[in-house]
Amino acid sequence: MKKLTLLLILFATTMLVANAQKCDCNPNGFNPFVYSNGKATQTVRDGHQFSIKCKQPFSFNGGYKCDYSNKVCDVKLVAVIKNSSGTVIKSFPNFTFPLEYEFETGGNYSIEITPICGGKKCPTIKFYFNVACDELAKCDCNKAGWDNIYVSIDNVSKQIACGATINLKVGMPFSFKGGYKCEGNCEAVLNAKLTNLSTGLVQNFPNFKMDGVNSPFPTAGKYKLAINPLCGNKKCQPCSFNIIVN
Repeated sequence: MKKLTLLLILFATTMLVANAQKCDCNPNGFNPFVYSNGKATQTVRDGHQFSIKCKQPFSFNGGYKCDYSNKVCDVKLVAVIKNSSGTVIKSFPNFTFPLEYEFETGGNYSIEITPICGGKKCPTIKFYFNVACDELAKCDCNKAGWDNIYVSIDNVSKQIACGATINLKVGMPFSFKGGYKCEGNCEAVLNAKLTNLSTGLVQNFPNFKMDGVNSPFPTAGKYKLAINPLCGNKKCQPCSFNIIVN
């Protein structure tokens, strides 16, 4: 009787093993990958390298089919994004396609997608990204200071330095020519302030032009003209003149 019982147990165990569900990695399990970036799409393979801009959404669409016998064996998909040093910056512990992302900063990255069949990790595929961010145009104060400045008095022009005193007569033709050159790909904005030193009256001239156009003084007095350049949002070295009008 004991022998019969043992034989029955052995037979049942053998049948269970024989009927166990197969769920294994599939060497050809991945579907073709479709990469989308805006309206553009393309079919890509493992190891494809992309060039993309920051904050530009993209997605991968695809799938994986485990190797199974009778009952369907569903795959679990995990993914990671790594930077150039191999550090994981984003994990997708259990995702379904499409896989969507956008990079916030420039650099070199990889995306690794790993299928898991029946608890077994299958071969990983990898895509590479070179990410570029548009840098703001450099716009800074010029260490060399102001360009050559010329003053024209009664239609006679001469070079003048910041801090100089200018003597004029009421109504006499008078103008400046020159300016300030920012460092980088930008133009300086000049804002001027004219102060009557006797009365304290202040006149502001936003977007002041030093273009040689005559601006005679209609009233006698002592004045201070301060010209302030802006490069981007940076205030640069001002240039001032003392003006005496008789």
